[in-house]
Amino acid sequence: MQISTNFKDIVPNPQKPSGGYEWWYFDGISTDKEWAFVIIFYQGNPFSPDYIQNIDKNNAKPEDFPAVSISVYHKSKIEFYSFVEFKKSDFKWEGSKLTIGNNSFTQLINGNSISYNISINEELASTHSIQADLNLKSQVIESLNLNSNNTEDNVHTWNLIQPHSIATGNFNIVGKSGTHSVELTANAYHDHNTGLEPMKNDFDDWYWGRFHFGEYTLIYYIMNKMNNQQHQAWLLDNDTLLVDEFSSAELSLYGFNAFGLKSARKIELTSNKAEITIQTSKIVDNGPFYQRFFGEAILTLDDKLLTSNGISEYIKPNNIYSKKFWPLVKMRLRFNSKKPHWVQKSKNLYEWTW
Repeated sequence: MQISTNFKDIVPNPQKPSGGYEWWYFDGISTDKEWAFVIIFYQGNPFSPDYIQNIDKNNAKPEDFPAVSISVYHKSKIEFYSFVEFKKSDFKWEGSKLTIGNNSFTQLINGNSISYNISINEELASTHSIQADLNLKSQVIESLNLNSNNTEDNVHTWNLIQPHSIATGNFNIVGKSGTHSVELTANAYHDHNTGLEPMKNDFDDWYWGRFHFGEYTLIYYIMNKMNNQQHQAWLLDNDTLLVDEFSSAELSLYGFNAFGLKSARKIELTSNKAEITIQTSKIVDNGPFYQRFFGEAILTLDDKLLTSNGISEYIKPNNIYSKKFWPLVKMRLRFNSKKPHWVQKSKNLYEWTW
């Protein structure tokens, strides 16, 4: 894993081979804890059955499989969900703006300030819809050395452009519980990931997450490689200065879901001067190869005891290649160039897949 904080490195990598992938990830939790969002733009959708089955057969190219996934949560429950795969021609990069279909983000730099303007517009066959305009603003990270414990691994790059930002904006949603018009201010996060081979070739499973403690932000990952474990965790302050780096990571309290996916529900991080315990208590996305959690974290640092709610994730990439799960994936994943799956035409049935 290569770790970066380079805000200039946002342009799609043209060297991604067949099986490669790239995503631009944004999330936020409102300051009143009522609302949360996760928005991801993809080139080379790693969860696409069409892409996967054509990697070996037709040497499929990542640029032929762009996608956008959108999740909005209200009181820790899913309110809106869409995952749409588009045609190659629907993906456009112009200057510092990425557009996929009717969805886009633009990076803006003004002195030592960096911001992203995100525009979302999706209408689904199930009658669900979302229109959103968001702005994520933070300081530019000038220099922050987040060491990786495997610097020779160039397969996956994780660029932490905005470990912590303030998001402001609005959502207009026709969602699971009805129509909502939401103005929000949120603690937010943005990263940019690039992989130069299929995930399953690089690692067995991967935990990662972020928690905002008011004056601090925790970023962590634990990646079980094929023959060893990598883990890194950093505590940053609001000036994006490194406060602490955690040397130990312990996983425990494993649980299974209905698909047989096994993941740890407790993560303990320790350093010479701090301890963090993370409980991934609330599962909000629970599939055969991927889980998303709203969790609680307790930070002990010097004489301080701080708590936070945040987003954690877990992925088991080999399960993506299991064809027995593909019918379920195709119920959730909308292929924009094809007719909607019959489940996606029904409000109640499509919500059941969320």
